[in-house]
Amino acid sequence: MRKTARLWVLVSLLTLALLTPAGSASAASDRLPDLAMARLRHVGTTRTTNGRRLLRFSAIIVNVGVGPFELRSQRPDTSSSWSAQQVIYDTDGGARAVGTPSVQLVYEGDGHDHWHVKDLETYQLAPLPDGSGNNSPSRIGQKVGFCFFDNYQYKPWLPGAPWYLEYGRQGCGTQSSVRLRNGLSVGWGDIYHRSLPGQYIDITGLPNGRYRLSATADQANFFLESNDANNSTWVDLRIRDRGVTVLRRAPSP
Repeated sequence: MRKTARLWVLVSLLTLALLTPAGSASAASDRLPDLAMARLRHVGTTRTTNGRRLLRFSAIIVNVGVGPFELRSQRPDTSSSWSAQQVIYDTDGGARAVGTPSVQLVYEGDGHDHWHVKDLETYQLAPLPDGSGNNSPSRIGQKVGFCFFDNYQYKPWLPGAPWYLEYGRQGCGTQSSVRLRNGLSVGWGDIYHRSLPGQYIDITGLPNGRYRLSATADQANFFLESNDANNSTWVDLRIRDRGVTVLRRAPSP
């Protein structure tokens, strides 16, 4: 009887061990991304053949968080709409998917020929108080869709930053794609050069004066991240008929 009792004790202990979740003593925590905008670069004006004046600039969205920024999208066939989920990794090596119902994917065939996340970045130009009475309305950027992937090594010394490209351009897909995987690794960014289609603000007829050019990541707050306070950057400009002068810039995130 004593042997039987000891056997039941061992079985009970084994059952308890099997039912206790691994790592229950210290629950896993999310490794959230932190989206930010690096300093705006290559600011200048160009004129089109039809006389429009464009303010062009290069913008870089970066991830300075402790985990990757990843979005997975799928659709049952090429005639259906996309659904997307943000993937959040944790400190135990696990992951969970968070639905992002407000995220829209658009296909841009103007030389990009791949899928873009709508309104991932937004641009605005607004007059600065300078005593001239310039009350021009704000102007917004023409580019609305962005396919983000690792193509700019921003802060490789951040903990968890890989030295290789975890997320590549192939995640942007083609017109016939039914699955996409976009992302920004820790310490990496995605640069949109001033020469790309739509990467400008139309300033035709804009009065000379001082202006602030702003760029914001995830202004609509589609995605989970650790810090929303550093999502914007700006540069103050003096715009004249003969060109643009940079007055000052926001600190680097």
